[in-house]
This record gives sequence, structure tokens and C-alpha cells, in this order.
Amino acid sequence: MTGDHQLPLLSRTEVRLLELVADGRALTTAGAELDLSPTAVSSTVADLRRRFGVASTAAVVAAARDAGMLPGR
Repeated sequence: MTGDHQLPLLSRTEVRLLELVADGRALTTAGAELDLSPTAVSSTVADLRRRFGVASTAAVVAAARDAGMLPGR
């Protein structure tokens, strides 16, 4: 994410999904815990990658954590 971008606003579901992934759950497991279909999880993660301007789910988690949107470790 470059310095010129505003931080994206995240829904509660997006934050919870990222928290679960940050805790080590697979995307499919995290989605099932949130009652999301695999298609919904895939779409959500793709949208988050686009909004954060990063190429991977791990990079989304790191960017969200760095921005204070997720608890740090």
C-alpha cells in the first residue's frame, strides 16, 4: 500500500475474516466459521487485496495490522 492511499474502511465481517486468517485459520475454515460460502470468501479476499493494493492475503493481514485495524502480535 502506498502512502498516498487512504485506508479502506472494513466491515465487521471483513475484520473478523482477517482476524481468523491472522490466527492461522485457512480461508475456507474462516469462511465456514463466519457462515460465508467459498465464493463469498474468495470475492471478499480479492476485493481486500485490490483495496489495500497488495498481491496476497498475508499482505492484506499485515497491512490491516500495521494500520491498527487488527490486533498486533
